[in-house]
Amino acid sequence: MLFKKPELEDLPALKGYFEDQYFTNSAYTLGSFYLWSAFYDSEYAIINDMMICKDYNEGFSFSFPIGKGDPKPVIDQTLAYCEEQGIPFVMHGVTKDIEQKMIQMYGDVFDVVYDRDEADYVYLSEKLISLSGKKLHGKRNHINRFNANHTWSYEPITDENALECLTMLMQWKTDNCESNDQDMRNEVCAAKNAIMYHKELGFQGGLIRCEGEIIAFSLGEPLNEDTYVVHFEKAFSHIQGAYPIINQQFVLHVAKDYKYINREEDCGEDGLRQAKLSYRPEMMIEKAILKFKEKE
Repeated sequence: MLFKKPELEDLPALKGYFEDQYFTNSAYTLGSFYLWSAFYDSEYAIINDMMICKDYNEGFSFSFPIGKGDPKPVIDQTLAYCEEQGIPFVMHGVTKDIEQKMIQMYGDVFDVVYDRDEADYVYLSEKLISLSGKKLHGKRNHINRFNANHTWSYEPITDENALECLTMLMQWKTDNCESNDQDMRNEVCAAKNAIMYHKELGFQGGLIRCEGEIIAFSLGEPLNEDTYVVHFEKAFSHIQGAYPIINQQFVLHVAKDYKYINREEDCGEDGLRQAKLSYRPEMMIEKAILKFKEKE
């Protein structure tokens, strides 16, 4: 198996593999794979006209094969590769449907461990736009106050305003990132690249301009035929309503034709978890690590 690091010029050729299969895991998108590849030493290989990804995060792990072919021969070759390299076979990003596919192909030979911190939050797009109901009353109040206190507009992210977005992101980093918080710094770096290469990645972006200054932005891409994934959302939290307004307006302008909005995981961060729960998710997409059971 020949693995290689993804380069920007590889993206057009790789895009079709992700479009050929239905995934519910937010990480199974071209943009997510490319943007985080530098932080997880990610590489990919093409086998039997399917794509498989290899990451390193405290040990090697592999994705489920991506594309429209038969995944079993690809996994068989990956198993042989692991044996040659002397590394255990581990699969990351395993959702319930992937777990069932693996059991159907190989039998009940796996330990599958789900991690609540990695579960994706999925919402109905209509509810994120309307914010109807008693449980979202607080969100409506934040937006009403924002509307009453500010003159603002929504704009798509373009080549013309991308530099302003980057400037806003760097100010957000100064306001929110501790020098020893490497995970947050990595996320800012990924968001920066998402803005810079939004066209190459096929991302759509939107921003809120308030009194002439950018105070919030969001970027995402389709995950499957009925779900849109929001990869990045940043706003100045000292401006009341900045986060709720970009959340609502981005879905309204970009993703209203998708039934579901996947807003990714909370990574176990208490504040982020409370914020995501406060929008009342329709469902959670559980994700696991899959390994062979230890022989008794």
